[in-house]
Amino acid sequence: MLIDNETIVIVNVICCLAAAVSALTGFGYSLLATPCVSLILAPRLAVPLVLFSSLILLTMLTLDAWRKMDFVRIGYWLIGAVPAIWIGGYALSVFSDVDMRSFIGCATLAGAVAIWCRPGAPFTNERPWAVLSGVCSGVMVGASSMSGPPVVLFGIKQQWDHQTFRASLVGYFSVVHLLALLVLGNLGVTGVDHVLQGLWMLPGLLLGFFVGMGFRERVDNQVFRKIALVLLCVTGSMALFIKIS
Repeated sequence: MLIDNETIVIVNVICCLAAAVSALTGFGYSLLATPCVSLILAPRLAVPLVLFSSLILLTMLTLDAWRKMDFVRIGYWLIGAVPAIWIGGYALSVFSDVDMRSFIGCATLAGAVAIWCRPGAPFTNERPWAVLSGVCSGVMVGASSMSGPPVVLFGIKQQWDHQTFRASLVGYFSVVHLLALLVLGNLGVTGVDHVLQGLWMLPGLLLGFFVGMGFRERVDNQVFRKIALVLLCVTGSMALFIKIS
């Protein structure tokens, strides 16, 4: 599928904004980019494009954040996510674009509602809940490229320090998005053409990365939580529009 020049410009603007937010918080790229790109491209094209471009961004973020990553927590997420990616990827390969838009909308809105409900005290034994959040994240990344809401919600509930949280999200997304892209390739959803088209998104992605990195020191725990809340609510509303229209 060929993408015209106007669409390339619009997609680059979307990637720029999403990359700036992700550089600030460690998440939000797919959460913002997928619903927006799905407005102008079919989910079967939008999801692989967002996944591929997210890997480029995450590689740059990893070089900066790896020293602060909590690899144990990342491991628990991956234990749940890796097998679940196949479920989401299979859904993307067999269901219609309308069904997938509905899934993307519901998944995003569910995350927004959960954050609004203000999770209570942290879990005393967080391991099983971390694995469960990884399972939910794996299904979502395979079907919609949006792996963030379950693990972001979990980390906020556990009241982790935002710097460690941000770095751990970057590490987790780097692995799970790569695996999701491989799964989608195995299922025939994505291929070399998607990779080449993803390169067109680089200018906007790079600009957004450098803008976001320039402001990241201004983010503390309270600001981080507010950004997470706003992100999920905005993208949830956008996804609702996609679903209705």
